[in-house]
Amino acid sequence: MYRNQIFSQQTLTDAGTVTLNPSHLIEEEFEGIIEYVIEGNQVTGTIDGDCQLQGSLDGSTWINIGSTVALVDGVAVSVPLGSTTLLYAYYQVVITGVGTQSTTIDASYLAKGR
Repeated sequence: MYRNQIFSQQTLTDAGTVTLNPSHLIEEEFEGIIEYVIEGNQVTGTIDGDCQLQGSLDGSTWINIGSTVALVDGVAVSVPLGSTTLLYAYYQVVITGVGTQSTTIDASYLAKGR
């Protein structure tokens, strides 16, 4: 199984949030790699923020997975779940800004299973 999705460009403003949800759920039997690739580009201010991977069983209650990854100007950061048997049916990444900024967010999602 191989699924990918390119998200429409979004804008992170100041200390706001951007949430990246794939348009499909991951089957319970899925075993493989999930990875989000996120790039922030400065429009105004200074880019400052974190990307947090989250999982959910029902699509409404979310639990943080692992550590946050810093958002850096013009650098694509990878937020991998890694190669594992997945415990959740839904996954998303929440990007939370800090300070004063306007940042465009370009992101894609990849699920590659066995």
